[in-house]
Amino acid sequence: MDTLTKKTFDVSRSLTYTYYHQPPAQPENPTVLCIHGFPDEAAEWADLATNHLIPAGYGVIAVDCLGYAGTSKPVDPAMYAFEHMTKDLREILDNEKLQKVVSLGHDWGCAFAQRFYNYYPERVLGLVMVNVAYNPPSDQRFDLDAANEMTKKIFGYPTLPYWHLMASENGYKVLDEHLESCFTVLHGPPASWLDTVCKEDGLKDYLLQDKKQETESYATEEMKNAFMTRFKRDGFAGPTCWYKAAVGGIQSFEAKKVKAITVEVPSLFVGFDSDKVCRAEAIGMAMKTGLLPKLTNVTLEGGHWGLHANAEKFGKTIVDWLKKEI
Repeated sequence: MDTLTKKTFDVSRSLTYTYYHQPPAQPENPTVLCIHGFPDEAAEWADLATNHLIPAGYGVIAVDCLGYAGTSKPVDPAMYAFEHMTKDLREILDNEKLQKVVSLGHDWGCAFAQRFYNYYPERVLGLVMVNVAYNPPSDQRFDLDAANEMTKKIFGYPTLPYWHLMASENGYKVLDEHLESCFTVLHGPPASWLDTVCKEDGLKDYLLQDKKQETESYATEEMKNAFMTRFKRDGFAGPTCWYKAAVGGIQSFEAKKVKAITVEVPSLFVGFDSDKVCRAEAIGMAMKTGLLPKLTNVTLEGGHWGLHANAEKFGKTIVDWLKKEI
């Protein structure tokens, strides 16, 4: 992220955010708000920003999300309500005098990018969803067991068993105490997730046994060292609050709070054919609802971090869509 300017900003609820900003080449060019997922940081977007968006003339603003890296790390899950975090983003954009952006996110950052549109549609030019299909605000409480039963019926296996560890009271300690195992399970061969994150107690057992496995080629030693350094310093107590907030009902009953549920702006979904948790097929369910009338649907080769494993095609997909739709 060396080509972007690193900044910090204190939002109105007394939290400090770190973010990285590069204005567009021309004032009329849009800026892309890049929101990372678990367990990453703003640097997740380094390749997309420096090798694709900025050379194409687009502006970039990439945030360290709440709980991560240079941003505050509260351990109360209520602090992670999308209602509040989207307001944090709005204040950051106000500080940069950015009236409208393209909202782009991966993993939890994708859910966040979606909610930024839902709460502040007037600030969004387009929505880019990486891996996570559109999940509209609900008028019901999220039920993890029901979600696992549903995905088991659809895909033949549950996709969210690992959430039980993530959302448990002391789950973060298991992650903290087995950092190298955590890195290898996340970035191992995509098919290996069927025996770990998608299996009841699979992730927990893998970590407690301190297992290791070969990682994908994109998961370089530099990437691993940065991960180890960051989490030895910061720990997982903050990042796991994203799961606790969802399972604990903090993100539930949002339908009555948001301004928009149908995505009226151009939207792009980029799925990856080997992602065992965020199945690319899930976008089909969202499409049937009619809530994505201006959707472009693309599936690329790769697993959950296909944006790294297939970086060139991913970057080209984003820029081509921006040129055509925004």
